Amino acid sequence: MNTDTDSTLAARAAGTAGGDVAAEPSVVEANRGAPRGPLRPIEYATIAIFTGLAVAVVVVAAVIPLAGAARLLAPVPMALIAARTRPRALVAALITGAACAFALAGTGAAVSVVGSAVIGGIVGEIKRRGKGVGTLTVVATVASPFLSAVPVAMLFVLVPLRKLALESFENFAKGLGKQLGNIGFDWGERTLTTLADGVVDYWWLWMWVSGVFGTYLALYIAWWVLGTVVDRVADIPSEDTLDNADVLDVAPVADVAPLPLTFSSVGFTYPGASRPTLHDVDLSLDAGEFVAIVGPNGSGKSTLAKLLAGRPPSVGAVGRPGAAALGRPGGTAMVLQRPETQMLGSRVADDVVWGLHPDVAAAVDVEQILAEVGLAGLGHRETLDLSGGQQQRLAIAAALARRPALLIADEVTSMVDPVGRDELVALLRALPHRFGITVVLITHRMTEAAAADRVIHLRNGGVVDHEPNWVVRHDESGSPVRRRAGRPETVQRLTVDRAAYTYLPGSPWQVTALHDVSLTVEPGDGVLIVGGNGSGKTTLAWMLAGLIEPTSGTCLLGAADAARPTSKQVGKVALAFQHARLQIQQANVADEIMAVGGPEVGTREVGEVLELVGLPRDLAARPTDSLSGGQLRRVVLAALIASAPDVLVLDEPLAGLDPGARGEVVGLLARLRSTGMTLIVISHDFEALDAVCDRRVELVQGRLGLVGEQR
Repeated sequence: MNTDTDSTLAARAAGTAGGDVAAEPSVVEANRGAPRGPLRPIEYATIAIFTGLAVAVVVVAAVIPLAGAARLLAPVPMALIAARTRPRALVAALITGAACAFALAGTGAAVSVVGSAVIGGIVGEIKRRGKGVGTLTVVATVASPFLSAVPVAMLFVLVPLRKLALESFENFAKGLGKQLGNIGFDWGERTLTTLADGVVDYWWLWMWVSGVFGTYLALYIAWWVLGTVVDRVADIPSEDTLDNADVLDVAPVADVAPLPLTFSSVGFTYPGASRPTLHDVDLSLDAGEFVAIVGPNGSGKSTLAKLLAGRPPSVGAVGRPGAAALGRPGGTAMVLQRPETQMLGSRVADDVVWGLHPDVAAAVDVEQILAEVGLAGLGHRETLDLSGGQQQRLAIAAALARRPALLIADEVTSMVDPVGRDELVALLRALPHRFGITVVLITHRMTEAAAADRVIHLRNGGVVDHEPNWVVRHDESGSPVRRRAGRPETVQRLTVDRAAYTYLPGSPWQVTALHDVSLTVEPGDGVLIVGGNGSGKTTLAWMLAGLIEPTSGTCLLGAADAARPTSKQVGKVALAFQHARLQIQQANVADEIMAVGGPEVGTREVGEVLELVGLPRDLAARPTDSLSGGQLRRVVLAALIASAPDVLVLDEPLAGLDPGARGEVVGLLARLRSTGMTLIVISHDFEALDAVCDRRVELVQGRLGLVGEQR
């Protein structure tokens, strides 16, 4: 499960509780044993995802005649629900899944979903308890006869359905036998006629025996498939990192009081971690403050934000007059680093009020809030059509719709252009004065922190008086990056000729992101592409990397007489995404770098590229899910460098990096240029990157224009 998405559900589900859901136990209590009480938001998310998958499999098997065998896979997602949640979650999945399947494909599909839930529940529960195939065999031997007797008993009661089913089978078997007889296979006709008569006369026995065999087979298939799946997802946390005791609290509005807030010797250690992420944190927040939290990547800033939002600490004391009430009106609101994980409505206006009680939502002036965050007039737009910066503004708008007492903004300007960044900081700065909202801004930018009333510095999980590395360092020292041995030294020119790209062409939602773009990048060039949010920069990056093909025009890589579309040679142009976590596929750092770099990359090369991007070699053994956002970004960059691409495209490479790391990455890019690597950088931080790139071009509403030579 994606924990950011689960956290979003937790943060915004409070508005849907509507006073009908009882309060939850704390995460600390839940981690000591099986969770109790009503279903948590993460359990709802798990049910929705895996039940939908099971229903899809069953419906496909029901409506496509040749896909009937697919039913054997339906228990697998149900088993995952049982393996990662509580039995009551499986019961909820069974009920909702059967209802959806019945609506889509009738009684047979609903019965299949119920059977899949039972079989998957058995397998998942055995896996959750850590038992093996021996336990499965014993359970299957005991359960199969009883499970197989259920449909038999149902057909004893449902006489018309039984007669219809038996008549259909008899007609099919005897008809097939007659066809065999017509072509000379008389023995086949006699065999099928005898079989049909026997099944009709002793239908209950045939159904029960075949049911026992089918149940055994389904249990073992689910066990075999689930074993592989469980191993793949074992390192993915099944907890909601924002789950807390009052996220679904139904206390009266008067008891929602997150401020004033005090931390006394607070520390936090993630389950399974060998050392604390935070330790000995003392701080206070009062109403109407604007506070900035700064510190290097991995210093614990995001974890501190979660504790401010209501997650109980491992040690220490947190003092509040009432509930933190994450996601509830008047409580705490949180905007995460990745805005797309907080989009839940299909339209912009719907997303702003998603999760709010209808009475509260009706009182929200959506257009005014959208105007305040720079999205005026976009209420009718589809949320998926927004750029990264616009998505971030939408997340802030959804938080403001709750009129929180405490707003926590975690790197909300990292994907926003310079003008928009200044506007957002000004907006956050004005909230304490206009509405009395306390704003906590987590940032790496000195200019943003300077706008705050006070700054809290974190380092190595603790609060320090001043962060000594709170300066930008341009370090261009270090060994050069060498082209991989045996790589041909050919001219790899990147040429974009009158390229355009349209999303959803021919539909009512058609959006043209690029218009008639022409660009030539010579080997060794450094090109900086700038532009406002929504100007088409990310679309261009994906086109350059060959991940999408132009709707019209061409995007070619290679010598003039041998250039081919980049879409036919994916990997030659490497792309670092805006959101690094979406690009990482392996469970730990070393595996990720070696998987991207290829068979020529071993442990020595992994250590070298990690040091090259300013990370210690011992980070190679770390799970990727334990890294901060800035560390993830540098791991992606290290993996791409290890693959020795012809062209390296970096989409917002400095977003989410602390000042020291930003200087190291700028220095690294300068070293890459010195070795002849071709760089295309898409960024809002053009002041820092002008020293790396020879020329700058600008995208304005999908059209490209030259800004000028830089040196």
